[in-house]
Amino acid sequence: MDNMRKSIYSVFLFYLEVFLYYIVVQLLNIPTVLAIKYGSIWFILVFMFKHYRLSSTLVWNEIRSLGKIFIIYVLISCVNLYPQFLNLIKVIGAGFFMFALSLLISRTARILFRNKLAKRTLVIGTGRRAYRIGQIAHNNRYAVTKVIGYVKMGKNVHTSEILDEEDKKVFEYKDLEKVIKEEKIDQVIIAIPNSSKDMIDEVTRKIFNKVRYIKIAPNLDFTMTFNSSIEDFDGELLISTSRGKMNFISRFFKRMIDICAGLAGCLLLVPLTLYVKYKNKKEGDTDPIFFTQERIGLNGKPIHIYKYRSMVPNAEQLLEDLMEKDPEIREEYLTNKKLRNDPRITKVGEILRKRSLDEFPQFINVLKGEMSLVGPRPYLPREKEDMDIFYNTIIKSKPGITGMWQANGRSDVSFEDRCKFDDYYYKNWSIGLDIIIVYKTIKGVLYGRGAL
Repeated sequence: MDNMRKSIYSVFLFYLEVFLYYIVVQLLNIPTVLAIKYGSIWFILVFMFKHYRLSSTLVWNEIRSLGKIFIIYVLISCVNLYPQFLNLIKVIGAGFFMFALSLLISRTARILFRNKLAKRTLVIGTGRRAYRIGQIAHNNRYAVTKVIGYVKMGKNVHTSEILDEEDKKVFEYKDLEKVIKEEKIDQVIIAIPNSSKDMIDEVTRKIFNKVRYIKIAPNLDFTMTFNSSIEDFDGELLISTSRGKMNFISRFFKRMIDICAGLAGCLLLVPLTLYVKYKNKKEGDTDPIFFTQERIGLNGKPIHIYKYRSMVPNAEQLLEDLMEKDPEIREEYLTNKKLRNDPRITKVGEILRKRSLDEFPQFINVLKGEMSLVGPRPYLPREKEDMDIFYNTIIKSKPGITGMWQANGRSDVSFEDRCKFDDYYYKNWSIGLDIIIVYKTIKGVLYGRGAL
């Protein structure tokens, strides 16, 4: 029954996109012969890249896949239609419309048929890793995964976030087989990365042949990246580590994007600065609205970043006094390098920080080439020791206005996790990753979640 539903979905999607292609061809007035020829090329490529297969993936992967199809389609069109420029523009235009429509239709179909097509999933584990996997499945509807609940393992403590989800259940491990049967579970995700191999084996044996799909979230250390490759060494499984490195072309494109972003950001900086100045003056604050601060730049060289002042002028001295008087404040700051309820923040500063607008003047640093739109967090010199083993990789990228940690929890992320995110960014950098980070950052800023 499950395979039949997937087949119906694939056929429906195919015929719908063929119909849409026909409409696009009519609107662009493409000759029939060209329409059939290049339509066939487009749909052959789409089948080759498995666009119609209902796999559990993320929207970013689908965008990347359709992007590759479009690029190949454009190259084929250019080779065959040069120098017929009018027909070439029409054919490429049809490809562009199909790229956008295929993405939109595919996403819409997955949302509409989610309840019928999504794998009913049980996450084994109730820690941070388990909750994050559940959240990704819930928020990214391309995943076609419906998390039914979580299974508590031994001393594993429920996170408050899981308990707050009314539609999620937390089950005991001893009831695992019963839950799989009663909840009609299709897929189990094992998310207990700190467990021993024996524990993973025990869980796997318990669910073997009881569900169609088993996935494991492994415990990866800092040597593992998505650039790592799996090797079959005569029957032995070896994982080869690899570290991403930007070549000249990649650096050129990243710099061009930074220049464009820097110019756009500086234009927006003018009205925002006037607004901040007005609000500060209204509150009786006549001190300078900008301040500079020394941070660690590319290759460890010191840079001075620009920010809107969001704290009282004597913030550093006030922090020292607070830490001296309150041991809890001292422990919180030394652990996370910031305070959740910081009494030094001004009223205007609170508004700026909630939407991360206090970082806006850093577009000046981007234009100067000291920073990038996307990159690691610009760390303070005094944080160098706390960065530990991650320091040497983090400084190999220009610090960014936004980055991995801002897009994945922002101030809800611990200092150590920030370093891990920034280390991951250096080792797995790509233009696609930058686009994802910018999108997630904008989304987070608009909703005001996990503000800096």
